Amino acid sequence: MTRVISVVSGKGGVGKTTVTSNIGVALSQQGEDVLIIDGNFSGANIAQHFGIGFQDVSLNDVLEGDAYITQAVAKHPAGVSLLPASILEFNANADSLKHSLIEFLGQKDYVLIDAAAGTDEEVQAAIEASDEVLLVAHPELPALTNCLGAKKLAEQLDREVLGLVLNSVRNEKSEVDREDIRELVEAEIIGMVPDHKHVREGIALRKPVVDYKPNSEASTALHDVAHRVRGEEPPKRGIKGKLQSKIEELSPF
Repeated sequence: MTRVISVVSGKGGVGKTTVTSNIGVALSQQGEDVLIIDGNFSGANIAQHFGIGFQDVSLNDVLEGDAYITQAVAKHPAGVSLLPASILEFNANADSLKHSLIEFLGQKDYVLIDAAAGTDEEVQAAIEASDEVLLVAHPELPALTNCLGAKKLAEQLDREVLGLVLNSVRNEKSEVDREDIRELVEAEIIGMVPDHKHVREGIALRKPVVDYKPNSEASTALHDVAHRVRGEEPPKRGIKGKLQSKIEELSPF
């Protein structure tokens, strides 16, 4: 059975695409067959995160009825399939997204839809095309309040909310207390991804950090999210895992 999950934030700039990309690769590394779809037609950038450049056929062509969905899918060396949107075309028939996914139902284990920011028609189309919703936010009040709006939209559309991933966590006093976050968003925090140089380096190199630095502290956190998405408890990592993480910290760019 294919699980279709839309990743939403309610606010731009919180690293939603980074989280989507890395969870997708982490799921693949855990043995799942994964397709990542760029559902952000007005600001597409999944392709840039994976370094696949311009595509002759994009999701936009599929949604406008000019191509078959299988023509737009690219297989990436990191193990995931990608369905990028065009960075040169800002319009697409978002209502066709759900129908287009029929081709992959039963073929893929997971389909992750990287939704646009906000709560407009693009986001609604991504949520309607999915069965479940994963929330992403920074541990800051503006991001959390906007995330709450996205969660309410998911609930109005009768979609299950898997939980909240806090991204770019610095553990500073200025961040909203975790218990306050739970009360505000009313969702389980299923992951906290640190604000780490390896994530930024991976973006610059156009490689998801779980592929670029698999033993990084950030990669471990993202793998834990992937385990929880699968309904599993993350594995306990002993001294060996901590040592590998420290070695990764010391390795050069």
